[in-house]
Amino acid sequence: REDVYSYEYEDGPGPDLKNLAFDTKNRSKTPWNSRIIDLLLGELRRRGDEERWPFARSEAYFRKILRDRYKRLRTVWTCAQPKVTAKGVLETPAEVEERLIAKKDELLKVTRQTTRRRNTDDKEEDLPAWQWLQQLVKTLGECGMSSEESDLENDIETVLRVKNMVWRRAVERELDIVDHQRLADDDIF
Repeated sequence: REDVYSYEYEDGPGPDLKNLAFDTKNRSKTPWNSRIIDLLLGELRRRGDEERWPFARSEAYFRKILRDRYKRLRTVWTCAQPKVTAKGVLETPAEVEERLIAKKDELLKVTRQTTRRRNTDDKEEDLPAWQWLQQLVKTLGECGMSSEESDLENDIETVLRVKNMVWRRAVERELDIVDHQRLADDDIF
């Protein structure tokens, strides 16, 4: 649009608060879209003060929400644009509508199937798990420990914890090589 161009590259007036329109062809960080998000943030602050909202959120919090909403809006807008058909021509508005309805129906079908699977899995009997737990309680006794552990009552036992350190690279492959070599050449170890 010419008003977006004049705002970004010339001295245009910018977005009008009474008639906001995003530039959906571009991302949210363009000058035009950033200005709209700034206007919406100002409106949110004003309404929060007027209506005395019981919670206070930072500007960064609201800015992230507005940018995420714009991203979803842009995704929907992009999906609703005519695509090139197999014949090499653009879709008609009726074909676009048909494609969007088919996509929505497919999404609803997958959602129904997932919900149905989840609901049927919830009805599975968990009796074997409860029986196992009951047997475990009987085995360990009322105090919660087996007879083999009862002689450690007053002793302090050191428990080592495994710490996952994400910053370390995986060494399983190298350890498997060492284990394989140890088993193959047991006279060395």
